[in-house]
Amino acid sequence: MFVAECSANVALERPSDWEVIPRLDAELVVAAPVTKWMEEGGFRPNVTVTTFAFPGTVTQLSTVVMASLLTSLTDPYLLSVDPVPELEAARRLEYLHRGSGGLIHCSQLLLLRNGLAATVTASCSANQLTAYDEVLGAIALSAILKEPSNG
Repeated sequence: MFVAECSANVALERPSDWEVIPRLDAELVVAAPVTKWMEEGGFRPNVTVTTFAFPGTVTQLSTVVMASLLTSLTDPYLLSVDPVPELEAARRLEYLHRGSGGLIHCSQLLLLRNGLAATVTASCSANQLTAYDEVLGAIALSAILKEPSNG
């Protein structure tokens, strides 16, 4: 069963057993239930949403985000960059990088609406991909930028 989560700018749906993790550097973070393997230093699958003002196009946004990924991550490897037909003004980036927990697989949606951008990053260790890919994708694809309020 999925439940709704909202922040100031974003709404998404998460499995009811996934936890919201407060983080100062993110708009919204939801994480998989902790397993024994994760307690012993493994990577905890999660979806992290950040938002920021962006006055450009979605193509420009994807260029800026890719450049940031390539310069800020350890051993990044870009797998694909694709439009997302079922979402308006979006791109999907898929990449790998080294992090705590070994090789990390990320699928990132880029959303853009009225000058507000969001990155919706679904992450798990590469060896967790078959177990978590479907649920991470469902959470990420449920994310929407909320209409700005007028007051």
